Amino acid sequence: MISLCCFAAFARHMSVTRAAEELSLTQSAVSRQIKNLEDMLGCPLVEKVRQRLLLTDKGREYVQEVALLLDQLEAATMRVRSSHSGRLRVGAEPSFTTRWLLPKLKAYAREHPEIELEIMNDLRRLYDRHEGYDVGILYGDGEWTEFESRLLMDGEMVAVCTPDLLERFGPIVERRDILRYPLLHHSSLTDLTKSSTQLWLHTAGLSTKEVEALPGQRLEHFQFVLDAALHGLGVTVLPRFFVEREVSEGHLVIACQEPLVAGRYYVVWPKQSQDPKAKHFAEWLLQWAEPQSD
Repeated sequence: MISLCCFAAFARHMSVTRAAEELSLTQSAVSRQIKNLEDMLGCPLVEKVRQRLLLTDKGREYVQEVALLLDQLEAATMRVRSSHSGRLRVGAEPSFTTRWLLPKLKAYAREHPEIELEIMNDLRRLYDRHEGYDVGILYGDGEWTEFESRLLMDGEMVAVCTPDLLERFGPIVERRDILRYPLLHHSSLTDLTKSSTQLWLHTAGLSTKEVEALPGQRLEHFQFVLDAALHGLGVTVLPRFFVEREVSEGHLVIACQEPLVAGRYYVVWPKQSQDPKAKHFAEWLLQWAEPQSD
């Protein structure tokens, strides 16, 4: 289904970039879905002519039929949607909300204007009390007795710094190599959890006491740590999703090619929930689930 939507969006705009913006996907994801559709059909739908992507004859014929089917699906969806309007409470960590969730919600609002989303970011309600949300995105092991859970992505931590610092101090091969750099510490907000920096350094063999004795600036929030890294104040460890934009734009580089996988993110909803909106929103989120080799 997503391959058809990507192809139809490209055909409307004759642009992979604009199709990606409409669908809130990356350009590479749109191109990959179109290629998957071509492979399934066994014929090219798009061709490059004088540095422009255009529809082939088969592509023009196919999109006319596909567009009619998608219009019928949209009409059927609207009929079902009318009986499922209302408010949906979504819980997620503040940093995950800002960097991963919010950029995708424009597409959901366009597809489901009848649903009002209420975003809840209180960590105690999210993790300790498990209350205040119909659908949550939780970091952990996926074992919550009161929730159905589906894997969304690995909790990858990456070491990042400015290109100048990488050139000066060299790549991080072993985890302990990070100690060559001036270090920006992410400080845990509670004593019950380890910060991203602590997780990295513990896997490098340092004890908690040794980590606490290390020099370097310490900041509580990911955004402050990121800002300090952008100013070239040191290397730091942050979730991959949190720094993807800065890395893709070249403001930061990944200093160690081996990420640290610490926990995973899961989409969850209460087992006793009878609200179809919750299950539907969970499934909508899971279209971005990363494939797992294991």
